[in-house]
Amino acid sequence: MKQTTVIVTIVALVLMFISIASWIFKQEGFSLVCANLGTVILLIAYLWDNRRKDEID
Repeated sequence: MKQTTVIVTIVALVLMFISIASWIFKQEGFSLVCANLGTVILLIAYLWDNRRKDEID
């Protein structure tokens, strides 16, 4: 994995933990935004990292 992919993945995981913490503190709206943003970032990072592997094989 590239260094930028690792950094983006770490940022997404931090957003997931912020989502859990905000859910515990009864901030449901902020929790949903952080969880969805983290999920979208992980999806984009995964797709971006694997976008050309089919063409190479």
